[in-house]
Amino acid sequence: MTKRLTRELTPIEQQVIAEIRAMRASQDKHLSSGLLDDPPRMVHHFIQTFHGHVQLHVRPIARELCIEMRTLHRNFVARYGKTLLQYQVEVRLGFCRWLLSVFPQAKISVIATMLGYRQVRDFNRFFQDHMHQTPTEWSRKERDRIERKVSHMSRNRNSSDS
Repeated sequence: MTKRLTRELTPIEQQVIAEIRAMRASQDKHLSSGLLDDPPRMVHHFIQTFHGHVQLHVRPIARELCIEMRTLHRNFVARYGKTLLQYQVEVRLGFCRWLLSVFPQAKISVIATMLGYRQVRDFNRFFQDHMHQTPTEWSRKERDRIERKVSHMSRNRNSSDS
């Protein structure tokens, strides 16, 4: 008999599991049964809700949903056309790009912490691996792009008013 290594759940995982248990205990079965009966949709929901948080591991959620990880993975790919990890990375990148474009003055360390990175360098490496530039470079280029677009729209509006 092999001994399973267990680790403590991250705060994000604890929160997700608490939400699943609350859904099960809910008096309004109509509201919660749709998600509870559809593990791929449930996991999709939590990945989106927590922006692909790096500390959100799917295995404890699968265990709570009483589904084998392999089955969940296969069903997720069949439904969404991408793996759990691919989707988590896509959502995480989308959220950090949104933060960098909407709040350009935000510190990279704050964004890294929001996404669950313990070290800013790990976030920088993740971002650079996927975007081929640092978050700071990307943010600067995005701000320039937005400013050009706003300026162009403003010029077009002024010329049409004439």
